[in-house]
Formats: sequence, structure tokens, C-alpha cells
Amino acid sequence: MNRQGYDLTYDELTDRWIVHKGPQTFGLHCGECFELRIGNKSIPCRLEYGQQWYVVIDGTRLNLRIWDTYTVKI
Repeated sequence: MNRQGYDLTYDELTDRWIVHKGPQTFGLHCGECFELRIGNKSIPCRLEYGQQWYVVIDGTRLNLRIWDTYTVKI
């Protein structure tokens, strides 16, 4: 695994979040867990979908912005 993590981007065609792991990519599903990089910390979270995609961190829901790129550890 890359020390810094992998890019997570939104794909409008599939309506899914995609992890870019070198030349490979794979889509995430509801309920999948990973670590979201916030500042210098990696925070465990779970991906969910309601009216839009969001992550659950320690019981708190945070919406993902579909035009942003996030760094994650899988």
C-alpha cells in the first residue's frame, strides 16, 4: 500500500466512489470501510448512501463532495 494512501474520486457515470490504486481502479459500495485522510490523520469510516454519498465517522455523518478528491487507506 502507498504510505500516503490512494485517491478516491466520484464517477458520475456509475454513481460510485472510485479508488485509484496505481493503474487499477475499483468502485466502493455502501457499507465498505476504509480510513479517510484528514490533515495528518487517518480516520476510520464507513461509506453509505442516502440522498447522496456520505461517510460515518464515530456515529457522525459527513457528506462527501462529488467534485473533490479524497485520500484513503484501504
